[in-house]
Amino acid sequence: MSAPQWILILFCGLLSACSSSSKAPSLTLSDGVYWSSHYQSYLVVDDPVVTHYQWTPNNCWAANAGLLPRVFSSAQNPGQHTWVGAGERTLVLQRLSDGLPVIFTREPFLPSHCLQSPKQSAAQVITTLSEVLSQFQHGLSQSAMVRWRYEAELLDKAEQLESLDKKLALFQLVSEVLEDSGDEHAFVLANDIQRYQRVSDFEVGESQRKRSRQKLLSELRQSRLSHGCNEALWWGLLSTGEYYLGVQRLHLYSEDAAYSEAGQRCLQRALRTIESDLKLTAQSTGEKPKLLIDLRFNEGGSLLLASQLANSLVSRDEPLTTIRGQAVYEQRPPYLETLHQRGTVLVTEVTASAAEHLAQALRLRGFLLRGQNTRGAFAPTTVKSLPNGWVVGLSMYAPAEVVDGRGTELPEGVGLTPDETLAIEILFPAK
Repeated sequence: MSAPQWILILFCGLLSACSSSSKAPSLTLSDGVYWSSHYQSYLVVDDPVVTHYQWTPNNCWAANAGLLPRVFSSAQNPGQHTWVGAGERTLVLQRLSDGLPVIFTREPFLPSHCLQSPKQSAAQVITTLSEVLSQFQHGLSQSAMVRWRYEAELLDKAEQLESLDKKLALFQLVSEVLEDSGDEHAFVLANDIQRYQRVSDFEVGESQRKRSRQKLLSELRQSRLSHGCNEALWWGLLSTGEYYLGVQRLHLYSEDAAYSEAGQRCLQRALRTIESDLKLTAQSTGEKPKLLIDLRFNEGGSLLLASQLANSLVSRDEPLTTIRGQAVYEQRPPYLETLHQRGTVLVTEVTASAAEHLAQALRLRGFLLRGQNTRGAFAPTTVKSLPNGWVVGLSMYAPAEVVDGRGTELPEGVGLTPDETLAIEILFPAK
């Protein structure tokens, strides 16, 4: 199909389409300290409230960010994990974003330095960051570390600089270290100076991406397309004869939490509505439509939602992906395979994480990818705090530990190459 036709399809007003929660188990938690070697984190249980401690070889302190975003108990679980099991020496949680288990083993005590306030010098921040990167397979070269630490020490000695200027200089330094790590997932958030930096080399500028996203949302809201799950999903027949399925994101499908059973049920309800609409479409047109699945602005979210959606469109026994030997697989009715003729998946450099897994799963199910190379950020992330309170995020797994449904290593850092490349003007219209 020619570029002008794609422009018409996507952006010229052709959006002319005719819209039981499982409870966490009741567990008895034994007070004490628990350690996860994979998360490199401690949990502390006390009557029986769980608090979270960040850990690196040289530092350990209480933090709000990380494995459990908030303090919570087994009776009230607002975090991003659900309880699976608890014993005298173990705690087992399950990540609501991908269904993977997280095992904590009881330890005799919390290291004494975990009870001390961290040193907030620039040199200590950089040392901590390097240790966190090393823990999660993103270690820096010795020469690079000498350079970064030297720059941090100079910053500590720069007495003539105002406090804000020091913070801004340190933020730039932390950003450069993260970029040097080569992790496409990496980011740093500094609330005290209202700065956020994500490691990504985008071909299209942030302002154009933002305008294009807003334009699409405006067109969707003005169209006759149906939507659901907090406007995460849009669907309906286009005047071109293709059936549009816009997947704007893979999280916040319900208002209760970013990742939850309620969100998965919302997706299921939406797909049942789509099932009925596809049947009506086939009856009115006399043929099954091709799908146009839009992942252009989808930066990811839940692998379980991605798996559920892929298996509803085309059911497969293979998992969505396998991470460190753990298969990610979610399948629920309805099954729409007989109601469409496969079709196209639109992807861009913004498409990342769970959305990339979804794009690859759909490709393996017979769909064609069109657009740009995706971001190449397949590995799930972890979040850690630095000594000065800034938050960093990075990939938890080495590339070889994350494979697609057929066991093929995914192109971390490179991204999926589309079957057909589309012009930037089509994917990110400036006006």
